[in-house]
Amino acid sequence: MTELDNYLATHYLDEVQLAAASGLSIDEHRALIRDRLVPAPSYVVSDSGTVSSFVFGEMAAPGSKPGHYFHPSQLAWIARARSALADGAADDAEVRLKEQFAANFAAALSSLNRSTLRLRDSFDDQGAAIPDGLHTRTDTAWTYFLNGTFGLCVANPISEAHIAHKEVLQEKLTQHSENGQRKAYPKHELAAMEQLIDAYASAAMPFSPVEYARSSRKRLVEDLRAGLSANPA
Repeated sequence: MTELDNYLATHYLDEVQLAAASGLSIDEHRALIRDRLVPAPSYVVSDSGTVSSFVFGEMAAPGSKPGHYFHPSQLAWIARARSALADGAADDAEVRLKEQFAANFAAALSSLNRSTLRLRDSFDDQGAAIPDGLHTRTDTAWTYFLNGTFGLCVANPISEAHIAHKEVLQEKLTQHSENGQRKAYPKHELAAMEQLIDAYASAAMPFSPVEYARSSRKRLVEDLRAGLSANPA
């Protein structure tokens, strides 16, 4: 087994495993993806020795086991999709699922706006939603959800709240660290930065060995933490 195989076996389910766990056939699951009711695979390993993801594109992966790989949280989203299909017409299931996702994601962002980071594009100073900005965030999140991004980068993307938590922590850490470039902080800010790095590390996936060098985790966790220092000035 390659290092990529080990990573995927540890953190993901292939289509056969997912079918067994969900009670769906592979064709039925692929139909849910095609109809935009559940996320696409986070990784696709080809017969020609490459691995592809929406986040990193195509990369060399010689010797790795071909297949479509999904985060185990896919089971929760499959259950939600099946419930939506059971509750109404199939032709508007995507609309209803998107509306549910957007409402839940917006509620999570509202809470994070109060507790974690002021999202000034989406909420005013009284905490009321700014419709255009909030819609942009929820619409973008739905797109990334469907293309498998969150299954690749969020440690436990089992709900909109878990996804939003990781995304906002990354936004806050990116802002405060100038995208990982700022390493020196006044002593009174250093402990808070260390706590923020730890929180983000817990919320984010470790990333595969193939993409790790290009990942936000390397930049915002390992590299930033290694270079972090107190600046008395």
